[in-house]
Amino acid sequence: MSKVIFNEEQGTIQIKDVRLSYPHLFKPWAQNADQDKKYSARFLLPVETHAAEIKAIQQYLVKMQAEKFKARIPLDKLFMRDGNATGKPEDEGCWYIAASDSIRPQVVGRKREPLNEEDDIVYAGCYVNALIRPWAQDNKFGKRINANLVAVQFVRDGERFGAARPDVNDHFEAFEGGDDGFADD
Repeated sequence: MSKVIFNEEQGTIQIKDVRLSYPHLFKPWAQNADQDKKYSARFLLPVETHAAEIKAIQQYLVKMQAEKFKARIPLDKLFMRDGNATGKPEDEGCWYIAASDSIRPQVVGRKREPLNEEDDIVYAGCYVNALIRPWAQDNKFGKRINANLVAVQFVRDGERFGAARPDVNDHFEAFEGGDDGFADD
């Protein structure tokens, strides 16, 4: 069963069971102060499990470039890129899709129930289904094929990216005594 679904009518691509990275799904974010804040995320497609899907999206990108620009554009101007080039351990052996939008994406759970940030169900490292809408940019900022971030569905847990929270039992000792936290003398 394919893990990628192209919907020509809606202009969307759904990619199934990919690892979520750099999620900014509930609050818009910008890397630099001079940039507009957007909702964004990266989706990791391991070559080991998503080789056919990577190839299908690459073919889609070649077709889109031919239709929109009548020529190929540099790989760093496409929404899907080789993760081995980032130098980040979590990207190794993967291709990644970068998507963003000024409109907040729909974020849902396994039963399509709406999720909020406070639910802590969707996080960097979990597995999701992603819905993106590719589009061609040709303006004063150059030619690119970008992807809008439409929706994300939680699929399953994965090891969290980033610094794991330490176990407080490994760092603090328990106090005996009064309510003020100090032992009675």
